[in-house]
Amino acid sequence: MTTTTGADPRPDIVNRFGYLSVGVNNLDEGCEFYSRFVRLEQTERVGDTAFMTGGLEHHWIRLEEGSGQGLKRIGYEVTDESSFALARTRLREWGIDFTEGGDPKKDRVARWLRFVDPGGFEIELFSGMWERGVAPVNSGVTLEKFLHAGWEVTDWDTTTRFYQEVLGFKASDWIGDMAGFFRAGDRYHHSLVLIRAQQPSFNHFCIQVESIDDVMRFRHNAARHGVEIRDDILRHAPSGSIGVYIKDAARGFAIEYCVGHPQVDDATHRPRTLPLAPETVDVWRAPLPDIRPPAGAPGRPAAAPGAGAPGSGGVPAAGSVSADAPPSPSAAGSAAQGRDIAALLETADSS
Repeated sequence: MTTTTGADPRPDIVNRFGYLSVGVNNLDEGCEFYSRFVRLEQTERVGDTAFMTGGLEHHWIRLEEGSGQGLKRIGYEVTDESSFALARTRLREWGIDFTEGGDPKKDRVARWLRFVDPGGFEIELFSGMWERGVAPVNSGVTLEKFLHAGWEVTDWDTTTRFYQEVLGFKASDWIGDMAGFFRAGDRYHHSLVLIRAQQPSFNHFCIQVESIDDVMRFRHNAARHGVEIRDDILRHAPSGSIGVYIKDAARGFAIEYCVGHPQVDDATHRPRTLPLAPETVDVWRAPLPDIRPPAGAPGRPAAAPGAGAPGSGGVPAAGSVSADAPPSPSAAGSAAQGRDIAALLETADSS
């Protein structure tokens, strides 16, 4: 696990998380899902491609019909034009091939550089995305930022090193040696999450909204129409943000709405290594202390003779564990060591 600290003098290549290119079997279905449940507005539709956004940026999601279902490409906006030269040099040093182009009439960006990262995902660095003259009309929730994406990789050590050394991402926090959270030039706690896993998979993307009310309206709207909630209301320990995840079952990943995701100070922030435990994924899952009134206190019956005594068949003594009792959250977290974050989430949900 390699960490680049805030003292690293290398300039930021990436400014922000930009957009996703997503394949759909039916463009009408895809547009309906992302407008009804993600609350994005269609900027324009050109042939078999629809561009959708929640801000002044031309698109946050690019839906492409006829290329299969699921994630196709992850786009990050560069800091400035000099970033392309730095990226080319560093990619060559790593022996990674890339292509360059840019057709604003087709791509709605002026320039791009594309390559496949060590985890097997197609990445685009771009500049000059078109903008909207008017922001989307409020759709019942107030969207603030297309915030981050997270995906699962098999060669996690190499991939986390690549994003720091080649693209200049800075580590904000780690969950053991299982997940890394990395920030770009806009300094939000993370624009990128990399998760160690046995198979590569795109996990989720996140939109930051104005208030907890927006998060809950998003949740209620999805639930009432039968859209599966993957991870219900939770608060992540790394960023402190509160969020809900719904599933895009057709495409095989999740969409998070969150509130309270902070920016950090590059000069003073130091990454933490947090434990692989349910309360790291959701701080509200931390076990509460067992508080009980003392024996014989008013309102509490006295214990029956022999109750709790070893071998008595009564209630186990304090501190003992029944062989049939479910594991405590801390035990569940310990058992999750060496498993991927998806398994940890399942552990957290069952604890």
